[in-house]
Amino acid sequence: MNADDACDFCTNIAEGTFDVVARATGVIAVIDRHPINRGHVLVLPTRHAADLAALHQEEITEMAVVAQRADRAIRNVFGDAVEGTNLLMSNGAAADQGVLHAHLHVIPRATGDGYEFREDASRYPLVPLDAAERAALSSELASPN
Repeated sequence: MNADDACDFCTNIAEGTFDVVARATGVIAVIDRHPINRGHVLVLPTRHAADLAALHQEEITEMAVVAQRADRAIRNVFGDAVEGTNLLMSNGAAADQGVLHAHLHVIPRATGDGYEFREDASRYPLVPLDAAERAALSSELASPN
């Protein structure tokens, strides 16, 4: 069994059971089955990729373009009921990624909608990088791979 066989999203793509609202090269946008708010959309690659690190650069670009289109569409359809949107991508179990297939949430938001995403950052101690960590991070970010 390969990773695709065990992936719920790959199964839904193969069986055509997602409510697809947009298609692009290698990417689809679907209505979230457990929406936080009306109009909540998921943008995901049609190829199995477990997380952001596994995506090809072209897929990342196409996902961003489709997410922007979804944001505009949500605002046009729901009008003033949508005051903003959250874009959310979790990578790995520790980050609460529920399905191990890369996906980007486009979540319509309104004041008082009951969904709390904000944390009090002052609860966390400031943990600066040391010089070696900062240099290593900068070097890794400068590399295309």
